[in-house]
Amino acid sequence: MLNEDVIYLIMPARYGGINGIRQRLDYLADLGVTALWLTPVFKSMSYHGYNITDYYDIDKRYGTIEDYKALVREAHEHGLKIIMDIVFNHCGIEHPWCQNPPEEDWFNNVPAAVAGGPNSSLLTLNSSLTNYRLTTVIDPYASEYDKQRTINGWFVRSMPDLNLKNPRLLDYFIKCTDWWIDNTGIDGIRMDTFPYADREAMEKWLQEVHSRHPNIHVIGETWVTDTPFTASMQQGGLDSPMDFALFEAFGYAKHEETREVWSGLNRIYNTLCYDYLYKNPAMVMAFLDNHDVSRFIEDIYPYSPNAPMMLKALKASLAILLTLPRIPQIYYGTEVLMGGTTEKSDSNVRKHFPKRCLTAEGRTPDENDMHRYVRRLLHWRKTNSRLIAYGSMKQFIPYKGIYVYERRLEKSSCLVISNGNNGSALFHPERYAEVIGTHREGRDIISGRKVSLTKPFRLSARKVIILTF
Repeated sequence: MLNEDVIYLIMPARYGGINGIRQRLDYLADLGVTALWLTPVFKSMSYHGYNITDYYDIDKRYGTIEDYKALVREAHEHGLKIIMDIVFNHCGIEHPWCQNPPEEDWFNNVPAAVAGGPNSSLLTLNSSLTNYRLTTVIDPYASEYDKQRTINGWFVRSMPDLNLKNPRLLDYFIKCTDWWIDNTGIDGIRMDTFPYADREAMEKWLQEVHSRHPNIHVIGETWVTDTPFTASMQQGGLDSPMDFALFEAFGYAKHEETREVWSGLNRIYNTLCYDYLYKNPAMVMAFLDNHDVSRFIEDIYPYSPNAPMMLKALKASLAILLTLPRIPQIYYGTEVLMGGTTEKSDSNVRKHFPKRCLTAEGRTPDENDMHRYVRRLLHWRKTNSRLIAYGSMKQFIPYKGIYVYERRLEKSSCLVISNGNNGSALFHPERYAEVIGTHREGRDIISGRKVSLTKPFRLSARKVIILTF
């Protein structure tokens, strides 16, 4: 399971393919991440791989099945787990199934004249698209019209929607999952567009995976920014839904100061208040950005006067991300200040990882500063993974711009103190006596310095410290 891990998301097309990743395992292990999530490596007609055309083969642009097996084996030797990304909701329009569907109901929203039989093809079919309104999946009042449009509509024109209610198709995917686990030794699966597929079918697939492979961890893309929705996915058997509510909170907070009860770091506090809805909040996957959204620093660095403050916000957000009761995911290149926005294009946030950044000599001073910071945080977290994965959390309402929470497991604890303003803020230790106790000082794991807790002290703009006692 991935309870104690930190996931590093890689797009193989932008990281040198499978063998390019193998060559960089030393770099990744030294950075301090413990699991690698690779976007789909199956045969497809695109660089991103989400329109799969063969579920039993690797795209030759990335390597071979033997290369992939070697990657898993060598990653394990480096103490790294491998998470396979896969899509069951839809396939690519170039999949052989689309030329001649195995059965009439293999796909959703396909006219009877096209579905099945010789010479049938989906290639030119103008089928209806999903309404992208995932609320219908859990809405007790949802109309059947809206619900069916959500589940059965095609994701895009080039990705026909697969009908997982067909028992033979579902059995195909169960056996396909078994094959990849048994033949490669992967440690986890990330399921794309998880709620868009038939829920009963996905829950049956989850049951089969967990009964046959109890150590396999399943992450599901659950792109709704409401905690109740995400929590409902975990109640249905999904190990780790993706926390888009927390992602949204981080996204707003980086541009705001922590003043009003709804702004800045109050957004983090307000989101975590609903953790009681989760079956296990510490198993939920949290992230600042990924391949589908703008990178955290966007295009602000180094082209904007706000760049220095954004870099401080990134450091603070990473410190919070890595100490919350969540499985954290970091997008490749974050540690060397890769930026980009989807407003320009998807490819703008999916640039090639610069080879020069693999060594300190090739990185700029700012890149080295961020790399050192991320590495220090990750290695501390690795040493204290049980505290973060299983420890209790106690948070305080942000006060005068400062957000404070404690993580505790038995005799181990840490105190996270974050200034969410663009100016300095005063920390008052007496307000947090119930977690500080009799301690008169703590050591900041980021700077290594001792911090006195006997009197108020100032935190500089966007500063975060993690104190251990």
